[in-house]
Amino acid sequence: MTFSSEAPSSPALVYFAHSILFDGQVPADVEQCPQPRFFVDLNLDQVVAAVTGKDAYTLAPFFYSPLGDVDAVRYRQGVFLDLERSEVRDLVGAFEARTLVANFTYRTRQMRSERNDSGHYHRALWFLDAVDQYCQTVIALTKGLGEVGVGSRGLLGLHDHLKVYVVSAPFTGMHAEACRLREAIAAVNYCVLIKGDRVTVGHYDDQVDYSEQVVGTFERFQQGAVSDYRDTRPDWKEEDFAELAVLAMVAKLYPDLFAALDAFCQQHTDYMDATVARADREFQFYLSYLDYIWPLRNAGLQVSYPCVSTVSKDEQALATFDLALAAQLVRNGTQVVCNDITLSGQERVLVISGPNNGGKTTLARAVGQLHHFARLGCPVPGREVRLFLCDQIFTHFEKEEDITTLAGKLQDELNRLHADLALATPASLFVLNEVFNSTTVADAEYLSSKILQRVSELDALGVCVTFLDELSTLNQKTVSMVSQVDPRDPAVRTHKVIRIVADGRAYAHAIADKYGLTYERITTEHDTGLGAS
Repeated sequence: MTFSSEAPSSPALVYFAHSILFDGQVPADVEQCPQPRFFVDLNLDQVVAAVTGKDAYTLAPFFYSPLGDVDAVRYRQGVFLDLERSEVRDLVGAFEARTLVANFTYRTRQMRSERNDSGHYHRALWFLDAVDQYCQTVIALTKGLGEVGVGSRGLLGLHDHLKVYVVSAPFTGMHAEACRLREAIAAVNYCVLIKGDRVTVGHYDDQVDYSEQVVGTFERFQQGAVSDYRDTRPDWKEEDFAELAVLAMVAKLYPDLFAALDAFCQQHTDYMDATVARADREFQFYLSYLDYIWPLRNAGLQVSYPCVSTVSKDEQALATFDLALAAQLVRNGTQVVCNDITLSGQERVLVISGPNNGGKTTLARAVGQLHHFARLGCPVPGREVRLFLCDQIFTHFEKEEDITTLAGKLQDELNRLHADLALATPASLFVLNEVFNSTTVADAEYLSSKILQRVSELDALGVCVTFLDELSTLNQKTVSMVSQVDPRDPAVRTHKVIRIVADGRAYAHAIADKYGLTYERITTEHDTGLGAS
């Protein structure tokens, strides 16, 4: 076999880097997207941190960047639905494992070799292995996508691209050259002569191989299982040095072969196709999220694909829940309480009241999470979910007073609300959690009414957690929801929040009844003399 040390020229093919996350051009600023301000309030920072885990792919910006139209959301939902099929998930999982291993192995070894001053040809052989594994993996993915029959536009587009790519001259030439080099290198035979501290490497000319005789001689002394005391540390420098020195001498014995290896490495430095590299990363967006919700589904919770709209503001999510809290409760083996939300007609704002620690804030967070993950094209907690595709999410939870502004806590809160209302549109969502708690009840009712009135005038969507029952009947756009207590013991919260008129008296009556202070109990005891001192 003859090898040329000259890198053969091949026609450069320019491919459109197909994306399975974005239908069309990938937004230029998606990588620079910062974490939205509302993430911490809605505990979305906890969810994304858990989803991305050991984020070698830098996935967080994708979870920060919502989609702007219904078709883009459906594009991602289609890919999710494909990946929920076990045969597609297994195929993509194998692709991800092998692609990651190939690149991670090469880059890790390269870094290690530089740190340990490893030889040039060791790096070249590692690179050759990575390229060969990459080619095999891409071919397997292309064949597999055709066999399992995907239905989403994202994966169909990827398959179309790969079918062209794997038969292109650059790919087939690279793969064939990698195979030829591997076969030729595997066929290399040489002799090592060790005499004292001198090592000589020469051509193999059918000399006697004593290795089998040596092994056979010492096998007779083996008694039962023995331990292997050889040092297996990958960073043992003395062993590396010997291997590298021998390899360098072997390269001198086969100059044409190793010159061809050099040329191969130089020609294919950027061997990974742009679409394959993008798919390798973007698949992780889907797989990581599906991994996150799998334990929730396994615990009996429902996660589904919402029907989204930019026209209708009728909303529904049955048996929904807070993703961050649910993940924690499921890990601890604790039951997750689900709730239903609905908005129809002119209704726009959920006003949630009831006793403290009754699940009001948790439900408000769940509503915000629903809208954000729906905008990402992800499955969301609940069933029969219909959501409006909001353009912005504004949250107002209690904050520490900012002493640098020289303004009080109330003024800080008013300033933030004023700024957000100036930016909001009829397509925005507000999540307000017990605003104006730092002032009097009368002032809190007045200011809260003004804020909700402004949200109503905008025709924006909203959730307002409050201790003020009067806000639930502010206008025809507000809907009352009340967190419930155990009727047998009002000190026990059920964390169920139902759509019911808020009058503040049901909870007070339950407390009074528990301690024997209802009107009926007091008058009965007085009439019978039981209450006399």
